[in-house]
Amino acid sequence: MTPPRALATPQPHDSVRNHSRVARVARVLSGVAAAAALVVGGVSAAVPAQAVVNPYMTYEGTSVNSANVPATTVDISTLTGVKFDRGTYYVNDVVQEGSIGGVGLAGNYYTGDGEVDLTGLYGSVKVVAKLYSGKYMVQSVTKYLRAVPIVTNTIPAGFPTAATTGVPDGVALTPSTALDVWTPGAVLDGLDVQGCLSVHVPDVTVRNSRITCTDETLRAVSLTDAPGFVMEDSEIVSDGSAQVAIGWGGYTLRRVEIRGTQDGPRLGDNVSISDSYVHDLVRHDGVHTDAVQSTSGSGIVVRHNTLDPRQAGSDDFLNSAVQLGTETGLQRLENALFEGNFFNGGSYSVNVSCSANVRNVVFQGNAYGHGNRYGAAIAVPGVTFTQDRWVDTGNLIKVAPAC
Repeated sequence: MTPPRALATPQPHDSVRNHSRVARVARVLSGVAAAAALVVGGVSAAVPAQAVVNPYMTYEGTSVNSANVPATTVDISTLTGVKFDRGTYYVNDVVQEGSIGGVGLAGNYYTGDGEVDLTGLYGSVKVVAKLYSGKYMVQSVTKYLRAVPIVTNTIPAGFPTAATTGVPDGVALTPSTALDVWTPGAVLDGLDVQGCLSVHVPDVTVRNSRITCTDETLRAVSLTDAPGFVMEDSEIVSDGSAQVAIGWGGYTLRRVEIRGTQDGPRLGDNVSISDSYVHDLVRHDGVHTDAVQSTSGSGIVVRHNTLDPRQAGSDDFLNSAVQLGTETGLQRLENALFEGNFFNGGSYSVNVSCSANVRNVVFQGNAYGHGNRYGAAIAVPGVTFTQDRWVDTGNLIKVAPAC
């Protein structure tokens, strides 16, 4: 089967378009008509179409049955031997705006088309055409197609990438071993740390540095009694050994690239992450890999980051770009803002646990790619989504209920 081409912006139905569509359908059906002949005693005998061919649907002249169709608004044609004059499409039992119109007759087939909105869907999708003649429904046609992403891995312009995060080009790094910091207000600048970083005092700053932690440890950057920690224009790197990139609370990340850990930053109290890039994380048994995660916290701001846990070239969606729950500490998550980020990957890119105890948790103006397994977001009531949209179409995402 020929893969579907990119679809142009749908145009209103008119008589000229209907004539050209009917002509195209007639060409598509010419082969079917030939196959619908019976040979009896060496003589071909035509057979009525409805006697040998089931109703079907097409996208750009190709059958949609089990075929890939772009996850956007597309034009679907329905062909049947049953006479009808109008109809309505349903996608996963949700009625589609408008109706099946432009009904015409091509040979023995009645055909009509209309728009269906597949935006935000992924994988198997049920499409039903309910067909009417006058006031009576005369046929219901059901087909299953595969909705496929338009954009899966590309980072949209304007969002952080490896080129805009991490150690700036031209910075010469000084080699260092693992560090334990006990001096309040210390500044670590231009270091290539071959080991993990532990901070035990307030107001430590790391800039223009790379932390490469390959120990089998809980945190690549471990903060203990270290409020006011700042890391900027730096990198946290692992080979899959370190479980969490940085945790737990009282820290700020700016223009930081994180890769190769099992989990990205853990969000506790008083955390700010901005203009950073978390990607290419590593799945281990028993770990549901997330770009960022909170198991309780307050005073969290995650703004203008690219969060995608997947590894390039892998078909593993991993768990989520943002995983929120309240399993530890005070068992609450409050006053958390996720604004202007690009989320991709995960079963759902945003996953708020069914049992989460949340207050004033806001997602605002975020963009989503289609590299997730089931959809953009799943959340409990009380989590607010405002102007969160699919990056390719600009349509608002749909948030699935967690409970």
